[in-house]
Amino acid sequence: MKREWNIRTVYLYLVSFVTLMMIIFGTVDLIRSVVTIAYPPPIYTPGPLDIKYRANNDPSITPEIAAEQARLEEARERQRQRYDQARRLASAVSLLAVALPLYLYHWRQIQRELDPPHN
Repeated sequence: MKREWNIRTVYLYLVSFVTLMMIIFGTVDLIRSVVTIAYPPPIYTPGPLDIKYRANNDPSITPEIAAEQARLEEARERQRQRYDQARRLASAVSLLAVALPLYLYHWRQIQRELDPPHN
């Protein structure tokens, strides 16, 4: 059957293309998010020299206080990293949740027009 090109057909193909690209990018983001959650990047943790440097440069900071500050900074960084991972994962899943149904709907419309029912 010869393809009839009209505004509707162009619209259906264009939306299908755009949503297919969204699905591809969403899938890539989802894979990257899962890998980042499974293998998180290293977190900077102040070492003994950092703690000693802090204590030496500010007489009001004892080595215990400097160590506590380092522990709090590490905890804050871990919390920020978990938030960022969750946000990226939610973004990828929502992109797929929006794009996939739109793509399927429009692609099915194209298929119906290509293969009209036989009477």
